[in-house]
Amino acid sequence: MIPEPAILHIPHRTARTGVAMGEVAQLDDIAAQLMDVQRHWNTPDHELRLAQALQASRTVWHAIQTALAEGTLDLPADVQHNLLILSVYADSKIDLCEATPSPDLLGSLIALTRTLAGSLKEWRVAA
Repeated sequence: MIPEPAILHIPHRTARTGVAMGEVAQLDDIAAQLMDVQRHWNTPDHELRLAQALQASRTVWHAIQTALAEGTLDLPADVQHNLLILSVYADSKIDLCEATPSPDLLGSLIALTRTLAGSLKEWRVAA
């Protein structure tokens, strides 16, 4: 008779990780806010709404960077590494959108934000 292999216990996320994952969950909201600005690009208040959306985006990306730096995200090391790279890339996209605002540049930030939000949702469901 062959003994059954030991089942590895995978720990659940801590409450502190939940805060960081809450920031990740906000990425969908940020993408929606950015998409709204893009859709209404020719309205008189688009500059103010763009500035607000970019600031909200920067805040979430910086919170993710902080969680990574503090080691409070319960993600595999390779996922953390990729998330850090993406967050720095998103930061540069935000800077570019502020310096030379255009619907096309905003579109690339939206795509990045939505793609990452979707990928992290899939990871959270799998975990």
